[in-house]
Amino acid sequence: MNETILNPNESLAIIQKVVNSTRQDYHIQRKFYILWGMLIAAASFSQYAILNHILSIPWFYPWIFFPGIGLILSIFWGLSSKKTSLSYYNHFVLTMWFTLYIAIGLSLFISLFNQISPFPYLLVCVGIGTSISGFLMKNRLFILCGLIFGIGAIYCLYLPFQQQLLLNGACMIIGNVMPNLISHHV
Repeated sequence: MNETILNPNESLAIIQKVVNSTRQDYHIQRKFYILWGMLIAAASFSQYAILNHILSIPWFYPWIFFPGIGLILSIFWGLSSKKTSLSYYNHFVLTMWFTLYIAIGLSLFISLFNQISPFPYLLVCVGIGTSISGFLMKNRLFILCGLIFGIGAIYCLYLPFQQQLLLNGACMIIGNVMPNLISHHV
């Protein structure tokens, strides 16, 4: 193995390149956080409206319609992305969220099978992903939002199901949509 000794300026240039790549990757992924936060909030609020007879459609329609839109847009945006290679950060974040989506899917299945609310588990999974993203970017706002999801998950345990829908939607907006809208830099 051939080792190259770098001078301090070269080392700083490499570090700056990695930091800039991480920031660029985040700004590309930001639209996914905003999209999914808004869609899950819309599904939660819609189901609340259905259960309170404000909307008259089957209760499960929002959970098919809104995630369906998210899936289609995510695939389209992912395929139309001009970036051909993934940075380590981008690869890690994509792998982490993919793993968390599997955990969310399993949590939903287990919750529905046992006829219990899935929202505490959903909020924990999203909170973990948001906190880890915040630690990677060294962004305290995202770390705080991850904690908000955790607090929301605990609070869900003390609320009736219909109010859990409202809390889930509010957590998605406060913890996922808003920080990505106001965070113009990492």
